[in-house]
Amino acid sequence: MSPVSAELRQKVFDLRHKFAPGWLEVVSISEGWYRLVADCDAELTAVDPAYKINQIKEKFGGLRYYIEPSSPELADQLYAIVHKYEELSLRTCEVTGDSGVLMKSRGGWYRTLNPGYAEASLAYFDYKPVDQAKE
Repeated sequence: MSPVSAELRQKVFDLRHKFAPGWLEVVSISEGWYRLVADCDAELTAVDPAYKINQIKEKFGGLRYYIEPSSPELADQLYAIVHKYEELSLRTCEVTGDSGVLMKSRGGWYRTLNPGYAEASLAYFDYKPVDQAKE
């Protein structure tokens, strides 16, 4: 697991300025997905510099990036970018940023993790790849 650079951490932290009014200005993901979020924001900003964020979080093992386009005409293009990064998250360990797979704990929680990392981790040792997680 490589540490997240201070520059990347700052990019994600600075996203709080892009949140729409009324939304909690928190990016609720682990550091392994910081690069995905920063790259997604860069692509979205290139298309629509005035887009707003509602939420960025993990749900069911995948990245969720909820936005408001500044113009309805840009919506399809922006949502395609978001979809691309949500799909990439299902192949990226949310903790390490290395390659990952969707995994499930015995308790039913989903995470996208690197199997080797999960096996060696006290926090994730009971997670198994979804196709092997049958009860």
